Amino acid sequence: MEALRKNDKILAVIAATIGHSIWGFSYLFTRMGLQVASPDIFLSVRFSIAFIITNIMLLTGKFKVSLKGKPLGLILLLGVMEPVYFYFESYGILYTNATYSGVVLSIVPIACIVLAAIFLKEYPTKKQLIFCTLPIIGVIIITVSGSSMGVVTPFGMFLLICTLLASAIYRTLNKKTAEAYTPFERTYIILGISALVFLSKCIISPSVTIDQYAEAFSHWNFVVPVLVSSALCSVLCYTIVNYAAGKMSVMTLSIYGTLTTIVSMFAGVIFLHEPFSAASIFGSVLIIFGIWQVTKASPEVAQKSEKAEESEEPSNLNS
Repeated sequence: MEALRKNDKILAVIAATIGHSIWGFSYLFTRMGLQVASPDIFLSVRFSIAFIITNIMLLTGKFKVSLKGKPLGLILLLGVMEPVYFYFESYGILYTNATYSGVVLSIVPIACIVLAAIFLKEYPTKKQLIFCTLPIIGVIIITVSGSSMGVVTPFGMFLLICTLLASAIYRTLNKKTAEAYTPFERTYIILGISALVFLSKCIISPSVTIDQYAEAFSHWNFVVPVLVSSALCSVLCYTIVNYAAGKMSVMTLSIYGTLTTIVSMFAGVIFLHEPFSAASIFGSVLIIFGIWQVTKASPEVAQKSEKAEESEEPSNLNS
């Protein structure tokens, strides 16, 4: 049993690392797609294709979704929080600037610590609390050194605070629903609700037309990014990160989210020839070192989670 728990922990670390690293590239794909279509069109197509892929996976018989006897309210709220986060983040950046939004959202792990302690009784160690500040500082350094300040409106500030809370609530709910739902079930619900929300918004919006969809699909720099975003950034990443969410504390998993910042930065430098500075390198080192130390700390909450899962069947990414 001890070996099984150790293997689960290793798989969770690998899943969290791969998932958040691929999400770093999602910003690159999104920027490419938005050169052709509006955010509403890109998001509606991305999540619709992703939901279709999950339904095809169901038809193979290797993946299953069972909602019988499970708390539907929590899983539906989890699914709703994803599009809520996307909208708050998009408009929060619109009414502030990249620097301010990056700094505010970098404290998501702190919000996760508070919510996890209140609702999940997950209490981090002192060592974790110390080292979890390093990735946050790293994100702030990278964001401030790579962006220019602009106008910050009170409304934009309010939206970013809502984004922060939405992200923390989502991560806390993901951990809570992992007690009853498999990684694939959570992915299926999240993608299904996101597709419904984004498609509905496009349908009721007078500014979005069928011709705009047709025009978007006539460009390779929309088709390729949206397909990659659907298959990898949505289906694959949500499934493996959802798996990690069931094996890690909320705080530990949220720290891995800072990997997305590093990968996004390097992707921009390599593929879009964006500027790179010594401050960016320093910030990246802080992020990587902080994640390593938080994971190495062997948190008490992880031990508690493992004990709670001892009675469950051996987990895998498809179960």
